[in-house]
Amino acid sequence: MSPDSPGPVRLEAPPAHALPPLPSPRALFLDHWAGRLLLGGLVARLLLTLVSLVAGAWSPLDTLRRLATIAVIVGGAVVLWRVSRVLRVRLLWRVRRKLILSYFFIGVVPAALILLFFLIVGALTLLSFSSYLVTEKLSDLQAQSRVYADMAAVELQQTRTSSEVRDLLTRKATAGARTYPGISIALLPMNGDTRTGPLTVGAWDHGAPPASVPDWLLRQGPSALVMPVSDEAGASAGARLIVRSVSWIGTPGTARRAVIVDLPLDDATAGVIREETGIRLGGLGRSSPSGTDPCDVPDGAEMRIDVSPYALSWVNFLDVTNWDTGASCKLGLQIQPSLVHLYSKITEAQAIGESLSFGQVLLLMLLIIGSLFLVIQTVAFAMGVTLARSITGSIHELFEGTRRVQAEDLSHRIRVRTGDQFGALASSFNSMVENIEELLEQKVVKERLQQELQLARDIQTSLLPSETLYRGDLTLAAACRPAREIGGDYCDFFPLDADRIGLLVADVSGKGASAALYMAELKGLMLALSKTHQSPRSLLAEVNLVLSNNMSRTSFVTMTYAVLDLRQRTLTHARAGHTPLIHLRAGDGFPRTRLLAPEGLVLGVRMESVRSRFESLLKEQTITLAPGDVVVLFTDGISEAMNGVRDLYGEDRLCLCVEDHADLEPDALCDEIFESVREFADGAEQHDDMTMIVLKVGKGAPVLEHHAAGGGAA
Repeated sequence: MSPDSPGPVRLEAPPAHALPPLPSPRALFLDHWAGRLLLGGLVARLLLTLVSLVAGAWSPLDTLRRLATIAVIVGGAVVLWRVSRVLRVRLLWRVRRKLILSYFFIGVVPAALILLFFLIVGALTLLSFSSYLVTEKLSDLQAQSRVYADMAAVELQQTRTSSEVRDLLTRKATAGARTYPGISIALLPMNGDTRTGPLTVGAWDHGAPPASVPDWLLRQGPSALVMPVSDEAGASAGARLIVRSVSWIGTPGTARRAVIVDLPLDDATAGVIREETGIRLGGLGRSSPSGTDPCDVPDGAEMRIDVSPYALSWVNFLDVTNWDTGASCKLGLQIQPSLVHLYSKITEAQAIGESLSFGQVLLLMLLIIGSLFLVIQTVAFAMGVTLARSITGSIHELFEGTRRVQAEDLSHRIRVRTGDQFGALASSFNSMVENIEELLEQKVVKERLQQELQLARDIQTSLLPSETLYRGDLTLAAACRPAREIGGDYCDFFPLDADRIGLLVADVSGKGASAALYMAELKGLMLALSKTHQSPRSLLAEVNLVLSNNMSRTSFVTMTYAVLDLRQRTLTHARAGHTPLIHLRAGDGFPRTRLLAPEGLVLGVRMESVRSRFESLLKEQTITLAPGDVVVLFTDGISEAMNGVRDLYGEDRLCLCVEDHADLEPDALCDEIFESVREFADGAEQHDDMTMIVLKVGKGAPVLEHHAAGGGAA
């Protein structure tokens, strides 16, 4: 049960009647005046709407409709207040919710408002600066257009023929088109001059060229104007605005011709502005309904832009002039700035190094400060919530634990959340009941485990040799001490026929029940195959074939298998990845042990590369036994036993121990070896099973003449 979930603990919450119940719909809307006022106002509004549809507009109906609206507002406000009061008491009764809500309003809400404030300020600053840049670009466009017009007017005064005039205007248009591809130039008659007609050069894609100079411009004089696109053809070609400059050829009073230069704000010019400032230019927006504005724009020029819906957009209101009437009006030009591009343009002149500017350093500092602020706010809120959960959770769990103890449930424990007084109180409560609970549980578990392990150990012990074997002057003894109640080591000796005895020491990977099961399976397999295989090498090859098809991929077996020939007094053995065999030769000038380790891989590996090489690498060795010889087959639990500083007992110590106690009987020699390992470990924990078989040849045995076979002893 979570600390915040309702439960049957009496001390956790007051009785149900102490919390105000949620009002029913009848009590909310019919039994209280506010509910009745709300319902009456809604019904009155509905009826008055139906009457107004039939009777039309009538002043008394408007007054009654306002009164009904007031009744709905007042009644609804009171009803909401009543419901919110009950919900507040029921939802915020828990201290945890109050604390978390307080932390939210104290920490999260102010931080969110501050962040929102700076985002709004930043957005307004960005958009205002972008609007300023666009206005400045239009001013530059007007100035450039005026320069083109004035220069053309001055140079036209030097021309004499119409062909010279056309050539001059064509050169001007061609030169200007390198910067402004849409530049268009017109030469118009003025002041009643009828000797020459209009002459135009350039693209004029933005609309038809003017036929004459309007009267209002004659009164105003030469100027540079910003005009809207006049027809849909120009709008469809990408033009948004037209910057038009007019200049007289000669003095204003005597001038007969006027030069008009148009620089349209089309897609090409908008692309240049975007490249320089990072600001996309959209289309024009009407400031009044179509047909009523003197600067109305055609449909094709409105909102012509492919912008991202996730970027900021702005409308830059521009003063434009109607060419025919000279009337001024406002049109909105849609813009969409790029913060990254603008910031880089502003700060690129403040370079500190080759690739770093002051603006980049400032931006990095702001990002670091903002990240720290966010981390601090998150940590503060998390700490507040954690504190609230710690206080209320500890109290709840203490009450829940008390109730469980009263119900004689000693298994419940209180979670110690903190190291303060609440944590100490929880620890004291747990200490009060844990001893009794642990004793009861340990008693039941121990009894059950002892029964199961004793049964398993009895079964495993029955699989191992239980008595010392005497055959003439030969004595065989086996001993096993598992690291746990049951182990994975296996040793055995069993008669093969009247003159031969099989000796076996094996170690199954792992410990515990799984290894013991493999050990039992291995015993049955060896007893079955040893009757049909005379050679230890052929037997191990057959065993490997069976085990590799049945063992898990993570398990394997190491084994030394030997055949003792009583008549020939020889010991033929093969080793499958197991520890060496110790042979003590008593016939030498002094007892001297040697380690015999013929080649061989472990059993049961399921890798195909290992299975295919197993039999070819497996070697067999035969040694001749003389009176007084001792042979020890052991597992790595003996040689790899460690002391407190993790030193290994080792095979050398084992050989010395065998030499020192070679005169003992095999069972006594096993005890001496175990005692030597125990003294070496000096109380360190045993990590692996220890198993051995000791074979001893009596000193009164007859000496037989034999030669070692298969790489036997020299």
